[in-house]
Amino acid sequence: MPEQQRKRNLIRYVAVSLGVAALLAALWPITSPATPIWKVWVVDESGNPVQGALVRLSWINYSAEGESHEEDLRTDENGYVVFSARTMKAPALRRMFETIASATGGVHASYGPHAFVLAFGPGGLAGEAVNGKYVADWTGAPSEMQSRIVLRPRK
Repeated sequence: MPEQQRKRNLIRYVAVSLGVAALLAALWPITSPATPIWKVWVVDESGNPVQGALVRLSWINYSAEGESHEEDLRTDENGYVVFSARTMKAPALRRMFETIASATGGVHASYGPHAFVLAFGPGGLAGEAVNGKYVADWTGAPSEMQSRIVLRPRK
């Protein structure tokens, strides 16, 4: 086999190998945090624990998926629940697609993981975890959150 033909075959082999490696990398699942460990205490306006309140954890990763998720737990006699941390797997190709899709939201676009908790109690009471006057929005860190939710009449 002439030297020039060997070089062309080597170049073809390297190009195909790199293409296969790039495709595998694009399809290989990447694990990332989906939610933190989230400890929640639910109280009434007087600060008393609310037993049996429904606490909802909602989460989505705008850069890796197109749907949100929820888990509901009931508080114990101390008004307490704890949600376990979660991870998610998504290939780089899907993450790229979802990030581009999210960008179509313009100035209202969201990226990356987001999670929040809210609670519902008897008699139409409700509340959400807040930081100051804003809803507590977990965006990938820290690995553990703690919130105190005060149930109030819905507005």
